[in-house]
Amino acid sequence: MTVLTASGSAVEAPSSPPAAPPSALPAALPAASRRAPLVVAAVVPAVVGLLFLNADLLLGPHPAFLPAFLTLVLACDLLTAVLLVEQYRAGGGPRVLALSAAYVWSAAIVVPHALVFGGLFTPTGLLGSSPSSAPWLWAAWHTGLPVLIGLALAPWPAGLEARLGSLEHRGRRLLLTHGTVLAAAVGTTALVTAGADRIPTIIVDGDYTVLTERFGPWIVALCLLSLGAALVGVLGRRDAQGIEAWAIVAVVATTGDATLTLFSESRFTVGWYGARALALTAATVVLLAMLREVTALHRRVLRDSVRLETTNRQLLDAQNLREHMVAVVTHDMRTPLTGLQGYLELLSEAGGDLGEERQATMIDRSRMLTRRLTLMTEDMLAVATTDRAVVALEPAPLLLAAELQACAEVFPDLDLRLECEPGLRVQADPLRLQQVLVNLVGNAQAYGAEPVVLAARPLPGPPAAPGPAPVELAVSDAGAGVPADFVPQLFDPYTRAEGTGRRGSGLGLSVVRELVEAHGGRVSYDAAANAFRVALPAPAELSLVEPVEADPVA
Repeated sequence: MTVLTASGSAVEAPSSPPAAPPSALPAALPAASRRAPLVVAAVVPAVVGLLFLNADLLLGPHPAFLPAFLTLVLACDLLTAVLLVEQYRAGGGPRVLALSAAYVWSAAIVVPHALVFGGLFTPTGLLGSSPSSAPWLWAAWHTGLPVLIGLALAPWPAGLEARLGSLEHRGRRLLLTHGTVLAAAVGTTALVTAGADRIPTIIVDGDYTVLTERFGPWIVALCLLSLGAALVGVLGRRDAQGIEAWAIVAVVATTGDATLTLFSESRFTVGWYGARALALTAATVVLLAMLREVTALHRRVLRDSVRLETTNRQLLDAQNLREHMVAVVTHDMRTPLTGLQGYLELLSEAGGDLGEERQATMIDRSRMLTRRLTLMTEDMLAVATTDRAVVALEPAPLLLAAELQACAEVFPDLDLRLECEPGLRVQADPLRLQQVLVNLVGNAQAYGAEPVVLAARPLPGPPAAPGPAPVELAVSDAGAGVPADFVPQLFDPYTRAEGTGRRGSGLGLSVVRELVEAHGGRVSYDAAANAFRVALPAPAELSLVEPVEADPVA
């Protein structure tokens, strides 16, 4: 759809359906966009394999590393959980709620894990812990996070997903889900600290052999099962969201972390530090994906805001243009309609009492007014036609002397002087040519001064040019001419020079340009001569029209 602005410029409004409004939800992930997280997920095992090659290489302890590492993991887990909760509250799907529960679990376990870790706060840890408390909490951390992510991404029954995705009672579901996770974390902490004597001892004098051999395969197996469930869920659903695909990377990183930690022989080695790096990857990958989506959403909102502002401005211009056109049409058509109605009433009431000569004059004037109305209607139709190929043209060889005389009949009260060589012809559509001539002469009448000169002459062509030379039509007047600063806008629709005190539609010259160019000609304004010049093609074969006797117009 084309919208004409008040300044006269035409702009293309989008013809496609409007874009979906921006929302707080991440967009469904296109199939091509799944490659990035899947590629990263495939790279992680390769990194784990490379770390295994030098897993026993001792790097030495760094006292500040563990506090900084656990603090960073806790901060990332909490930020991820908060952002996921806000997405769910803003209308996100139920899987967003389940993912937030996974990171709430991770944060809730990291805190007691740090408190009971020997040598971090106290030599033996806090909360009345035993040497096995920290490894058991580590195991709960590295199984709970991937299992909950796997459950969040795995295929769900349609009824369950619809029920959990309902917009009602979302706050209640948040409290229930996170309350359950936090209660489980507190219960697990109490079990491995106050109830340490009821669970197996998995570390003896710093030796992780029991943990590695007895529980290690189960921990890795749970991670792999969770990874399989997540892959099946994400790859099997078309509506999978971006953060869901990146959550697969978190499961892969946690699996690599568990594998390196379990099978590294000691702490502070390449394998041990590599495992901590993978744990940090699992804590940050979904957070970074959400921040990226928030940034993309912000850009989209800004882009849509600019587009909406532009569309609103165009609609306002179109509304102003409509009001202007109503006023112009009412004004410009009222005069010929009033005259036509008056002539018809006189002819109807007086009848034969008017005399044949006066009746003929009234009929001629009525025909002239009808023609003027027809040309006004054609102007509006022409300017509404944005594709020149749609403008209906039926070019024919025309005698210019007769065409100029027909134009002069539309302006009986104007001092219009015609200049044309006898026999000069032009290839043009008769109605469209009259539109061009009437608009140019009417423009001179409205904004110039009498006398107005309408002249036609053949243009000199190149010596070797085939066919007859084109014809030039020129309309000039005795006025001051067009202001220099307005010349660039002369042929734009709905533009009028300020300060003239004249009222008009601003369509005439734009219609002239469209119709002349549709004929394969050109139109220009000659400031030095205060003349509008139109170049149109001459007939290719003059024999197509029988010679017509016409008096020279001078």
